[in-house]
Amino acid sequence: MGRQKGPKQLEKLISYILGRRPDEFGLVLNDQGFVRLKELLKAISEEPGWGYVRQPHIREVLMTSCEKSFVIDNDKIKAVCLDDAPACVEDIVPPKLLYHCVRPRAYPVVCRQGIIPLGQPRVYLATTEELAQRMGKRRAPVPVLLTVLAQRAFKAGVRFSKQGDFIYMTNHVPVGYFTGPPLPKEKKKEAPPVAIPEDPPGSFTFQLERSRTLQQQRLRRKGPRKEIVWKKDARRLRRKRKT
Repeated sequence: MGRQKGPKQLEKLISYILGRRPDEFGLVLNDQGFVRLKELLKAISEEPGWGYVRQPHIREVLMTSCEKSFVIDNDKIKAVCLDDAPACVEDIVPPKLLYHCVRPRAYPVVCRQGIIPLGQPRVYLATTEELAQRMGKRRAPVPVLLTVLAQRAFKAGVRFSKQGDFIYMTNHVPVGYFTGPPLPKEKKKEAPPVAIPEDPPGSFTFQLERSRTLQQQRLRRKGPRKEIVWKKDARRLRRKRKT
């Protein structure tokens, strides 16, 4: 494990991310320049040597810093100086392809309804697959990567905006303007085995083989009895003739 960096270094990193290049880290500033604190923490922890950073580390920087380069408002954070932060440019022509990741369990819904904002004000699209994967892994360990046919969607009337060099935004990407992997086939559910109910008290189950066996046994027993009766009848007849 590497040595933890000092509060001053952490403050410089936060100032760079929020005040200059949030798009480079897959972050989008809102109209007031804020991002969610937990989103910033995820972006910082992805950087080599910064995986240890938690919310108390950021609050410690805020309490001990003389420069006060950022402020925290409840669960949001922003840089004090936003002069170098990228502005949002509306109605811009996007590149030919953009990229977006969704949760695996949401993918079937996306294939039916298109890409819509989920927990965010707009759909965030990245200019590279790597950045889209980085953003997607903040919500799912193995996200589904989608390729957005951005220029085709733009010509069909879908409006795009841009924040920085790496992030584009839109309200909705309709079905037919993105591609992704095939949907997983649903596993056929096997019919559960039919349970044979136990006989309730006072009832019986007819067993054919057992019935046949018992019948044969009865026939065997009846055979000698018939023979004995025949002999008795023959002796009785002989006695009558003698008399």
